[in-house]
Amino acid sequence: MGPLILVFNLITERQIDDIQKLINVKPLFPPVITGVNAMTRTGNWKVIGKLPVENFTYPNFIRNLYDEKTGKAGIWLLWDGEKNIRIGRKLSDKQKKLEYLVVWSPQDVVYRIETGTYPFPYGDLIVKNEFEPRKQKMQKESQLS
Repeated sequence: MGPLILVFNLITERQIDDIQKLINVKPLFPPVITGVNAMTRTGNWKVIGKLPVENFTYPNFIRNLYDEKTGKAGIWLLWDGEKNIRIGRKLSDKQKKLEYLVVWSPQDVVYRIETGTYPFPYGDLIVKNEFEPRKQKMQKESQLS
């Protein structure tokens, strides 16, 4: 799917001189899949160090076969790194804490860091089991204007 990244819950203006200090910092959110190379090549993201990956277990992700036109959720699936496992039409509270299986644009990762929210439509889809399609939302907003 692509590189997995883990964003730590640490904001500092000082340069981190010892990458080992991050071991005790909690993640801001679970690992996500995104393109790293372009962002580091352009200087938008900076590599601050590398740690060996030990005892790695691929994280579980959720995904949905939703209807773009209606915004209604279809069947939920759990991706364990190797296969899709059918969950059903609703997520449990525990499953709602898993990341959505999508290759995030680096800009969406930054948006998530800044706001703490999922990009459209995944947040509403996970929480409400549906979302308001953009076309319907834009029509409502134009009627209010």
